[in-house]
Amino acid sequence: MCPRCLSAIFSRMSAPKFKELDESIYDALEAVRKRPGMYLPEPSITQLRAFLNGYTGGLGRVRYALRGTEDFHRFHDWVAHRLGFAGSTSGWCNMIRDKSVSEEDAFKRFFVLLDEFRMERR
Repeated sequence: MCPRCLSAIFSRMSAPKFKELDESIYDALEAVRKRPGMYLPEPSITQLRAFLNGYTGGLGRVRYALRGTEDFHRFHDWVAHRLGFAGSTSGWCNMIRDKSVSEEDAFKRFFVLLDEFRMERR
């Protein structure tokens, strides 16, 4: 098959388009901050990460995405820099947990760091 034909076939097979919701990832996180017991079994950074992964994964299965998700992905590198890690490969959850005394402390610290991150991005 000619390269042009292959290109045309592969361009139609590209990743499916996701519809962006009116709700942003920051709106979802703010809801959890205000009423953690409604979303999590306990105020825990690990539970928060699991909630976010489940929520965004579930939306992705039906081809939806929260606004601001791309911006939030920059939080990994920002946390690494802010907390003095050489890189962000362990992810924001593990880095914050590593610098906290407990899961609940890390949960609270997450929101402090998220507020700082968002203020700097404005």
